[in-house]
Amino acid sequence: MNVDFLNGKKILVTGGAGLLGTSITQHLASLDKSVQSTFFSRLPPGHLKKYYKQYDFTKFEECLAATKGQDYVIICAVQASGVSGIRKSPTSTILPNLEIHAGLFEACCQNGVEKAVWVSSSSVYQEAFHPIREDQLDLNKPTYELYQGIGWVYRYLEQLAQCYYQKRGLQIGVIRTSNIYGPFDRFDDEKSHVIPALIKRALAKEDPFVVWGNSETIRDFVYVDDLVEGVLRVLNGDCIAEPINISYGIPVSINELVKAILEICDHNVSPQYDPTKPTAVPYRVLDNTKAESLFGKIEKTPLEKGIRKTVEWYTSDYSRD
Repeated sequence: MNVDFLNGKKILVTGGAGLLGTSITQHLASLDKSVQSTFFSRLPPGHLKKYYKQYDFTKFEECLAATKGQDYVIICAVQASGVSGIRKSPTSTILPNLEIHAGLFEACCQNGVEKAVWVSSSSVYQEAFHPIREDQLDLNKPTYELYQGIGWVYRYLEQLAQCYYQKRGLQIGVIRTSNIYGPFDRFDDEKSHVIPALIKRALAKEDPFVVWGNSETIRDFVYVDDLVEGVLRVLNGDCIAEPINISYGIPVSINELVKAILEICDHNVSPQYDPTKPTAVPYRVLDNTKAESLFGKIEKTPLEKGIRKTVEWYTSDYSRD
């Protein structure tokens, strides 16, 4: 897309050392835009280090300091946990995420930020066995039981974003997305999500190859560069705090995913599924009709191509810098 709208603008990427934040930072830096990114505990890649400063957004004064003088703010900062982490400690991410996001919304207002885009989550949705639209969120129905804590936090924060838009005039775009993957993902055993975890184990030639959960679980995996494109399109549009789904939009079973990863990693083994292990919502796919009507169709990276690019990045020296 044409990003001339960013010319002369100072852009802050919070949570800039995560998967999405790093990809946005690298993209904007490659276009020679004025980008400043933040990190907290995870160190940024060495080749991008000059663009980063460390902040703790659970402290409001640091939210104010980071957003001061910025024209655009892209909010990717989040206290995240995988399925196993949520099962072990279902409330551990509630307070920090409330502090981080409420603090950044308020700081954007106080510092006169022109526009912000916040990346919310599909965990706001109730259980549904079809691609779900934004207007099908039913607040009278619970989130999936695993997301009882963080799902309601995101539901509240979406309402808070609307409040800041309506009452304080904060121009803020809200994106609901699904499972993100790609270069700069986490491959450590404690915090990795399903795709990097499976890639790491497939490359290690694990045998038996045991996969947690049900092989027929359905997911919606979005390649990170496609989401970066979506974030910039939202930033260039009318940021009126109305949620917009941006995802791959195509159902993929865990069995299909595992077979693709094993083939790409050249690991000839039959996967075994363990339904007794922690798993999440059985079906989660987002309907992207609204985004396409607003911004036009974003050509999505096919799953196999995205996995291959992720494997190439992970096995390169570039991923270790």
